[in-house]
Amino acid sequence: ARPVRVRLLSRASALARLQTAIVECALRAVHPSLITECITRTSAGDQDQTSPLWKLPTKGAFTADLSQALLSGEADVVVHSYKDLPIEMPEGSSIAGALPRADARDLLLVRERVIEERPDHLRVLSSSPRRAWLLGEAVPPLLPWPVTSVEAIAVRGNIETRVRKLIEGEAHALVIAKAALDRMLAAGEAFAAEAATLRSYLSECRWMVLPMREFPWAPAQGALAIEIANGRDDIRPIVDPIVCRNTTAAVDEERQILSARGGGCHQALGAAVLAKPFGRVISVRDKDTGESRWELRVARPSFPRVTADRIWPDAGATVPVDRMPVSAGRPATDGWWIARAEALPVDWTPSPDTLVWAAGTQTWRRLAARGVWVAGCADALGDERPEIDVLAGRSVAWTRLTHAGVCDDDAIATYAVSVDLPDDLPARSHFFWTSGELFKRAIARWPSLRGAWHASGPGRTRDAIIGELEDTTRYGVWLDRASWEKDICL
Repeated sequence: ARPVRVRLLSRASALARLQTAIVECALRAVHPSLITECITRTSAGDQDQTSPLWKLPTKGAFTADLSQALLSGEADVVVHSYKDLPIEMPEGSSIAGALPRADARDLLLVRERVIEERPDHLRVLSSSPRRAWLLGEAVPPLLPWPVTSVEAIAVRGNIETRVRKLIEGEAHALVIAKAALDRMLAAGEAFAAEAATLRSYLSECRWMVLPMREFPWAPAQGALAIEIANGRDDIRPIVDPIVCRNTTAAVDEERQILSARGGGCHQALGAAVLAKPFGRVISVRDKDTGESRWELRVARPSFPRVTADRIWPDAGATVPVDRMPVSAGRPATDGWWIARAEALPVDWTPSPDTLVWAAGTQTWRRLAARGVWVAGCADALGDERPEIDVLAGRSVAWTRLTHAGVCDDDAIATYAVSVDLPDDLPARSHFFWTSGELFKRAIARWPSLRGAWHASGPGRTRDAIIGELEDTTRYGVWLDRASWEKDICL
């Protein structure tokens, strides 16, 4: 059989060529005899480097020229940054799917000197209406000094150009897609010079990965799209094995959210869909409508609804908890994963080389108020290992600072928890647990509680409950207690 040849087309920037190389490598892994050719074309959006993004055409400024080349037969496949594509694809072509997605979150870079100067007005390079809006809404309480206002400064150019403009002092900070920087920093020898330049720039900055809940990414951010011409039955079977169904489904849902609001790339809209083992997490923030949505879609048991007197903790009430510091040695690791603000002893100051990761944004804000630079958070979705080794330039060793009773090898107890369980607990039927240890105490005292309806947030509490219950159909996961109360209470 004659060898099959596939021409891959992309924009001409280093990042676009790298993304095409990623697709090329994936194709060759499943088709070893495939012959590939990578070609580039400069888009209209690339040619105009002076107009701000919001003045460019609303549809296909960075993709239309490439799609036209595909339809004219100059290429067999176009590799796009998925977020650049218009909602309505040009007639004659379609998206075959997306590759496995990189980390889609946004990244804030701040010059080290700015952190020393602590300006109360922060100037941030970004031409995105979404980022410009969310920077002022979400970022000030995440910074370890008082910031009263944030101003977005328009910026154009490829990723190296934008980071260089930050280092040269055109603003205090820059917000970019983490996926783009991760890909460039992890690129192979063909892009070693660009990676080295970016690494040198990063040495003059500190960075934070912005939270999904408060700072949802642009629809399709972090995903690579594969465009093919309709009717190319010879090409579709070649690209189909490298398509990630989970990524494609998440991106489709994000783009549907965008489409329902008009589909323009100039909207101040963030729409993020993240597939987790316990369900799909959705974060939407829309400036025009005021929508702020944080929800979990999951196939969980149908919990019977009850009156407020049957649930625990009491609806809207704060559970009295005593958290007492305990003596602990400082971690020898360079990463501190902090379960809650109290877990960081008041006399511990992380060194500049220590990466601090928070369980959620509430913990993050409280640590920032203490002057701690936080690199990011888990959005209260569990304590999986943070995806920041590429940014850090090393394999980060993590220690979790948490409460006594956690026996994991990577944990240090810095505080103890004391909670008095009410004597009428057996009269309740629905429970939301924030601690696996507390759940175990309760069922040890009242074994009949195993037959009740139990819930928790994601993470280790979930694992502890599932491990103890014989009938897991009486357990469900919610993102937080407030959403559980809303669903459960009559």
